[in-house]
Amino acid sequence: MIKIHDDILKDELAKIMPLDRATSALIDGIAAKIDAVMKQKGITKSQLAKMTGHRPSEVTKWLGGNHNFTCRTIALISYALGTNLVKIAR
Repeated sequence: MIKIHDDILKDELAKIMPLDRATSALIDGIAAKIDAVMKQKGITKSQLAKMTGHRPSEVTKWLGGNHNFTCRTIALISYALGTNLVKIAR
């Protein structure tokens, strides 16, 4: 009986894990792009916070790679930095 539950759990985890990996890769990529643009333009966390109307602690979360960005937040940061963080293929 436990083996059945283990097999079901393994099957469900096998479905979720690739999605989690893909999500983490996107989040990490966006955070890295924000960091790179900030460094390139000489913008500090405090400055980006003021530019976006957020606290510096929120910017730290964005750069930490654990923040689940909304499209609105990505657009806000992109606008503040004057660059596209995400390019959509048409």
